[in-house]
Amino acid sequence: MLESMVIRRAFTLIELLVVIAIIALLIGLLLPALAKGREAARQTICLSNQRQIGMALSAYASTYKEWTPREAGNSENGFVAQVPAFRGSQFNLAWAFNLRPFIDQRASSMTADGGLGDQYRDAPYYRDPSRPKDPHNIHYVNNGLRFTRPGVVDINDTKSPAVLHRYPRPFDTMFLTCFTDDPNGVRYGNWYANNASELNIAIYYDMWNPSNVNGVGASGHTTYQRIAKNRHGSGANAVFLDGHAMHRPAADLTLVANWDDGDYRRADR
Repeated sequence: MLESMVIRRAFTLIELLVVIAIIALLIGLLLPALAKGREAARQTICLSNQRQIGMALSAYASTYKEWTPREAGNSENGFVAQVPAFRGSQFNLAWAFNLRPFIDQRASSMTADGGLGDQYRDAPYYRDPSRPKDPHNIHYVNNGLRFTRPGVVDINDTKSPAVLHRYPRPFDTMFLTCFTDDPNGVRYGNWYANNASELNIAIYYDMWNPSNVNGVGASGHTTYQRIAKNRHGSGANAVFLDGHAMHRPAADLTLVANWDDGDYRRADR
């Protein structure tokens, strides 16, 4: 009877603790890799969205005799460039408003609500999945800087829409990049107030002051840095004036000279 009994050996406490420690070590090694994988996927989605925007920019220029939307609002002493858009507006129109119909066939730039009246909630192509969740529906800012000569930006007159042939190096000049965080909701509270229209919301997602690029000398929410320079690792994605998009290091994104389009003439001349 005793000879037929099977002797079963159980784990000792030490062996069990060693197994648990090995599992914990493996999890510790795998989690950073998984996190990096998730961020790489988010960066890819962001880059895909920006490439859609770049394609829309090129399509807009092709459709409207090389015109490209730049800074929105009353720019260059009230001069309004002849760019097709909502005719009831007193503003040069923002990139997000004017380019949306070239990405989304439901949208329109002929009415202040953009044809949808959603405050861009239904515009996933304008969102960066790496950006912390908040009420902003547009996660990118564009180049509204008006250079009067190399290294000199006129902060009183911002950049009106311009034509592509005026840009000597469109493949080297950035048009758009990732928008910074808004942890206290200061920007959102100002930009989306009173059920703002799509036309008016889009006006704010641009950069007109060098401090919007590098953060130097900022003195209020309109002049704070608007670039999320480290949105994706050590840099962020960017669209160029010729329509292509790629990841750029933070040092390139925050160098004001990289946003100089080389067009130093006024739009009305």
